[in-house]
This record gives sequence, C-alpha cells and structure tokens, in this order.
Amino acid sequence: MRSLSSHPTGAAESRPALLARLSDFVETRLGLHFPPERLGDLERAISSAASEFGFATIDSCIEWLLATALSHRQIETLASHLTVGETYFFRDRRVFDILETQVLPAIIDSRRGRDQHLRIWSAACSSGEEPYSLAILLSRMIPDLNDWEISILATDISPVSLKKAAAGVYGEWSFRETPRWVKEGCFKKREKKFEIDPRIKRMVTFSCLNLAEDPYPAIVNAARAIDIIFCRNVLIYFSRDKAETVIRSLSRCLVDGGWLVVSPVEVPSAVMLPHLHPVRFPGAVLYRKGATMEEIIPRTTTLPAVAAAMPKPADTGAIREPSEVARAVRPAEKPRVPVPAAGGGRTPDQARLLADQGKLAEALAVCAEVIPDDKLNPTLHYLQATILQEMGRTAEAVAALQRALYIDQEFAIAHFALGHLLQGQGRRREAGKHLAKACSLLQALDDDEAPPQAEGMSAGRLIELIEVMQGSAGRG
Repeated sequence: MRSLSSHPTGAAESRPALLARLSDFVETRLGLHFPPERLGDLERAISSAASEFGFATIDSCIEWLLATALSHRQIETLASHLTVGETYFFRDRRVFDILETQVLPAIIDSRRGRDQHLRIWSAACSSGEEPYSLAILLSRMIPDLNDWEISILATDISPVSLKKAAAGVYGEWSFRETPRWVKEGCFKKREKKFEIDPRIKRMVTFSCLNLAEDPYPAIVNAARAIDIIFCRNVLIYFSRDKAETVIRSLSRCLVDGGWLVVSPVEVPSAVMLPHLHPVRFPGAVLYRKGATMEEIIPRTTTLPAVAAAMPKPADTGAIREPSEVARAVRPAEKPRVPVPAAGGGRTPDQARLLADQGKLAEALAVCAEVIPDDKLNPTLHYLQATILQEMGRTAEAVAALQRALYIDQEFAIAHFALGHLLQGQGRRREAGKHLAKACSLLQALDDDEAPPQAEGMSAGRLIELIEVMQGSAGRG
C-alpha cells in the first residue's frame, strides 16, 4: 500500500487544488467550513478517512469523494473524521450549575403537580457524556423522578460514537474535571472501565441524526416540543449560512420559553432572531425562545451543586424553593390553543398543534376523543404513539403502534418507530423483525421518495438509519 502522503501517478491536480475543491464540496454537502487557513486540518482529516474508505493515498480518496454520489452513510463516515468529538462528563460546569440552580428549577416548579414532563435534546452528543450528565443532574434534582415523564434525546451523525454512547462504558479520561461523586455514585467499576448505572442509562435515547441534512423538528426522530437543547462544539465546523439554518431549525424544535445551549465561540450573529434571545448569566450566555427581554443579568450567586460532594439521599418532600432569579426567568404561561368542547369537533390537527407546543397531556386527550370516531385509521394510532413516546410512556406507545400495524401491516413508518422503541427496551429480536419489514417496504420506493408520515425524510435515508440501528454494513 502506498503512503497516504504520496500523490497518485499522473495526478492532474496539485494537492492544494484538490483540497480547495474538497473544501467547497464539504461546505456544500455537510455545511462544514474549511477556509484556506484550515486546509491543513482538512488534509489531516482526509488522511484518516482515506484508510477507512480503503484508499492508499489522500489524493485518490479526494478524487473519489468528488466524483461519487455519496450515500448518507458515507457522508456520516466522512463527517466523523472532519469533526472532533472531544467531551467529558459535566463539561463546562458553569452551564450545568446554571441549569441546576436557575433554569431547571423554574421549569420543574411551573409543572409540578400538573403536567410533569421534561424533554431535553443533546444534539451532536458524540460518545454520550453530555446526555448522561444531564440524566445524572435530573436524577439528583427531582426526588420524585418516577412521577415525571422525562425524555432525554441524544443524537449524533456518527454511528460509531452512538454505539459507544449506548454501551455506557467509559475510561478515566471521560471523568477529567468531573466531581468525584459522579463516578463513585453513578458508575460501577468494571476492570479498568466504568459502566453507567442502568437507571441513568434508561433515561437517554440515542438516535442517528445529521444536523446538516435531516429534517427537524419531526415526529419520526422525536425532535420537537423540546424544553432544553444542547448543541455545543459543533456549529464551529459549519459555514455561517449553515449554522444559521441549523439554529433556526433548532429554535423551531423548542417550546415557547425553551432554552438553547451553545458554546459562546460558535454563535453567529444570526442567532439574534426575533424569537430567540440571549440571557446572560454569570460566566455564560444561554438563548431562550420567546423571551420578552433580550438580557437578564441575575444577581451574583454561589453556584454550588454539581461540584458538591456525594448527593444527598432523595427526600419525599417537595424540591427546594426556586430562587428569585429562577422565578425571574420562569417561562411565562403560554396561551391555550382554542379547542372545542368534547363532541364539538376536535381534530387530529389540534392534537398535533398541542404536541408541537409541548402540551402533551392535552394532545393525548384530543387523541383519546378522536380515535373512537375513526378506530380503523392507523395514522391516528400512530399520532397517539408519537405523543406517548414524547411523554416517556414507552410501553403505551408500543401498544399504540401495534394497533396501527394491526390495521395496516404495510405502514412503513410505524414499523420503523416500533422497531426503534423495542430496541430501546432490549427486545432486539422483535425490533429486528419490524426494522426488517420497514426496510423491505421502503426499498419498494425510490430513494428520494418520502413515505407517508415521514415528514419529508426520504426512503433512502430511513433505510440507512435502519442499517445503523441494526449494525449492518450496507444496504444490500
């Protein structure tokens, strides 16, 4: 095998010219930006990717990339080499302290005793340290956690990273700058590694999602009606236009009053949207959807909790009273969607609208009213299942999807969704049957054709997601 640094014989273009063309390609296809001063970084990344793609030289790999209609799977492989998944538990402790002392208490307090649900999305989650940190934080903050519907969605473009994240096993390097109690209280030592507690692990759902290409918000990937989105250390790789597009899409995934957490060095001016405002805390800036003020500067406080010693045993009383600051940034009560009284013509569209606004209990109630009038409509049972899934009621969501498939056994998206949920429950044999059926149905469509209820996601992309879930190597 020839050295990766060598040029193929008779190359028509110089290495700089090839890299410049590749830079344009990468920006167009992935949204990742490599200006002239970063072409050295691009060359090093392609050196690593060339081996995985089976090429002996960088130049031959670049020429192939430029001449080939790459699949989503190949794009994801390329992207995994172009970005650095550098992470560890409770990275940037200031952000987690702000969440614990100010943002989360406001949300929890506003929903306690009423609609007790919370949805968080860790976008570009890499190997999983960030979403698991969020799960650990919530388990610490909410003593009656079993009475809440908690959903933590964790997505990444890299199937390799997602596989590691789903395993939940980490080495010492993942705990650098992490409070000692995290490792001692939430992990079990296994030889030289540490495996996360199953109760924490069950709080997180991992899924493959390409921020640059896949549609969101969308039911099919559960990326909607989110309270808090973490999207850190990924926008720095995007071009300005692509970063703006991603931020706009992420903001649509948030409920009114929801929060977007990004790294300060990667926020383009485009983030200053009319409905997304910066909220300034000591040492960090978060962005809030629908805030009425562009800037909230809390009084100086001691931000303690993540850095504290072992967490106290959960008591049975109410959580601590939120501080004045937390009350100051509490999401305002959102206007109710006008819904006719029972028997007055409720519709599935009203259920979807309520779900999009994060009013999941109300959306579910509408489903319960409309389904009896059209029991043999599989899309109504599918809609009910997606709402139940967002509420964390997985067993009921599975039952609703089974009802949809009893009515229509050719409902590809229902097979896909059911396979995904069953896999998350560890029921891999049953999951495999539904994923295989979904794949078979999708293969009957053109690659760029979107099946019903897929919200624009193409059959080809869904097949590739199924292959990631199954751990297969190709479409075949």
